Amino acid sequence: MRRIKIIGMIGALAMAIAGCNSTEQTLQPIPGDQSASADNAATAPAGGFDPFAGTPNPALGPQTPGTPPSSAQTQAALPAGQIRGQIRFMPVIGAPVNAVTPLSRQLAVEARNRGLAILSASDPGGDHVLKGYFSADNFDGQTTVFYVWDILDPAGTRLTRIQGQETFPGGTGDPWASVPADVMERIATRSLADYVAWRGL
Repeated sequence: MRRIKIIGMIGALAMAIAGCNSTEQTLQPIPGDQSASADNAATAPAGGFDPFAGTPNPALGPQTPGTPPSSAQTQAALPAGQIRGQIRFMPVIGAPVNAVTPLSRQLAVEARNRGLAILSASDPGGDHVLKGYFSADNFDGQTTVFYVWDILDPAGTRLTRIQGQETFPGGTGDPWASVPADVMERIATRSLADYVAWRGL
């Protein structure tokens, strides 16, 4: 029964990806300040969430609230000669603010550790664009977060797809309400590891 439930969730996620359009809520996974708190999640607008709003990242220099970092600022976060690639993240579809916040912070950490500069979503440059789709479900005392990243070239052509899931005990009602930060952090770590492995870096 659980296997059928999981297969159904994966199918629903695939249908959501195939049918996504501009009217869906999207959330920016651009990394914010490592000390960003849940206060930002509580005051985020319903239509989306910019982790940079009011929480500039010291590694990127001064930021105007609500403004993503420029390419120069993002690259400056890595020492000269240590940049192995440049990537951009498109808005994440399907995950709420409380899940995207730890995801974005960990994506920033993992990217820096692996020599990847994260460019602004509006920057036309970079090597690849990562577009994420998330869903969550709880069943039989466990909650599972499903994720898919489409890896696109700068022109928007899909090159490959990274996907996986994280399951943890507990959770009833709204599955996203019980997703702890460390689950989203593990997803960020695995996602960047899979991306780097695909690139052969």
